[in-house]
Amino acid sequence: MSNGQQEQIPRLVNTTRAAEILGRSPATLKRWRYEGVGPRYVEMEGRVRYDVAVLVDYINENTRVPSVRAYMEESREAL
Repeated sequence: MSNGQQEQIPRLVNTTRAAEILGRSPATLKRWRYEGVGPRYVEMEGRVRYDVAVLVDYINENTRVPSVRAYMEESREAL
């Protein structure tokens, strides 16, 4: 920890908790790991863990804002 910077200790959760955070099943996370997609994970001594900060980043990176066109179509349907 140099130059006054403090390292953040990751808060690690298991696959079941990570799946709850993401709104997916543990099986989906397992498949994602096999396919090489999804959020980054840590494997220590055969145990898989996810950093909560990484999960939040993954959610933010995959959050989509509806287009203006979609908004206008929804507005017309409401009338």
